[in-house]
Amino acid sequence: CVLRFLRRPAPHFLSRRPGMAAMDVEGPAVIGMEQMAAMPHVARRVNFKLFQQAEVGAAVRVGGRLSASGSGKDRVLTTTDGGSLEVSEVDGSLPPEVAGGAFVEVVGTKAGDGALRTTGIVAMPGKEPMVDAELWDEAVKLAELPQLRELFTPLV
Repeated sequence: CVLRFLRRPAPHFLSRRPGMAAMDVEGPAVIGMEQMAAMPHVARRVNFKLFQQAEVGAAVRVGGRLSASGSGKDRVLTTTDGGSLEVSEVDGSLPPEVAGGAFVEVVGTKAGDGALRTTGIVAMPGKEPMVDAELWDEAVKLAELPQLRELFTPLV
């Protein structure tokens, strides 16, 4: 029975052993984690071209680099395929790794043809250049191929 399997204790090799040191792992800087978790739909990973095809109000995740646009909380995201999106409602006090042009994934909803209303931002960990933007873009395009789409569609 499945329930009986779920009630089993974890195997001994998964339990923490005495004398094992905890590893220090650098995680991504995340802004708006609670807001992203509260989104009604799982955001679809897109590049600029796929963003243009998405409906207004669609939940999306766009990878790229943020730069200030000079108008307070609004910023410009240069996407992995070379497009530019106006990113609104970004908190002015971004962590240095995000504000400094690090590779980020902006999560939010499409507000218009070139506008993204931000729900959260995830900065990729590590020192630059950690993310290959071309490889990221190719992965996004592959996930949209009809033959592979079901492998990348979230099960909710």
